[in-house]
Amino acid sequence: MFGLFANVSVASDLYKAKVPLLSDSEADLKRAKSQAMALMITRLTGQAASLKAPTVKAALTKADKYISQLSRTTDAESQQVMIQLGFDQVSVNQLLQSSGQPIWASNRANILAWLVFEEMGFQEIIADGSLQTSDVIQRESELRGLPLVLPLMDLTDQLLITPSDVWGNFDEVIDAASERYQAHGLLVGRIFRNADNLWHGQGQIKLASSQVEWKLAAQSLDELAVLIIENLGQELSLRFALTSDTSVEQQSVLHISGVKDLQAYDELQKVLQEVASITHTSLYILQGENLQVIVTHQGSRDNLLINLGLQSRLQLLDGQTVNTYSANNSLLAYYSWH
Repeated sequence: MFGLFANVSVASDLYKAKVPLLSDSEADLKRAKSQAMALMITRLTGQAASLKAPTVKAALTKADKYISQLSRTTDAESQQVMIQLGFDQVSVNQLLQSSGQPIWASNRANILAWLVFEEMGFQEIIADGSLQTSDVIQRESELRGLPLVLPLMDLTDQLLITPSDVWGNFDEVIDAASERYQAHGLLVGRIFRNADNLWHGQGQIKLASSQVEWKLAAQSLDELAVLIIENLGQELSLRFALTSDTSVEQQSVLHISGVKDLQAYDELQKVLQEVASITHTSLYILQGENLQVIVTHQGSRDNLLINLGLQSRLQLLDGQTVNTYSANNSLLAYYSWH
């Protein structure tokens, strides 16, 4: 259900960050530069854990080496001075690649969160703006550049789904309630406090046909929310981002039907060139409205298929990815163009 026609979210200005500047002192300026770089790297990789890599930690103390632009603004209401920094893309990418960290392109999958919270026997779905926890979830998602959507839980949602449906992980009900949000995947789970006063969360991250189980615990509800979003960022990075060990280029062949004229072919080329892992495309075979395209790409073929799934005009034809890519069957997948 997910991924074929959903809108892709664009994490804009990945190599820019804005933070408060406490004073004009050299120490505060250096601190702000480091904070801005940390914010930029967290959003670029999709996970705060990247900041713990020794090479990245060392680079944060020498942020000037990576800065390409610097400007200041003052908030009209608070009079808070903000510093906005732009970072050199090549230098930052080299840093992340050398430290084995993921680099996530701006086109990112939308994830819909169905999380049910239970306390004292009362259950509630965490909706947009409904609980303090929803603010923590949204803040942490924005920090990592994760396009996470919380349900509205308006009358439409209430007629389709209840907290007990999410608690019991009833797939059919959850899938039906998710259709209106046009998400690429789901974050589903339940959150509760045990007898030891620890907060626990467990559930699944669902992307297309894959499902990843998660189980986390923390001292407070807010700390658990942070862990849930950090875990989501790490899981998404594994599937969508490119790391240094997948930077070797390889070629795959795609069969695409429904390309009716030269204009359609030009539009197809532009779409393929927007795919994060693709570096080059060339026409291999043309037969009427059907063609085969050789794509040169970084990373695994699974990574390529996932990124192609973010393109709304390419529809994967059912059952075709089961054909193993080999010398005898050079076609990786079959798509129709819309």
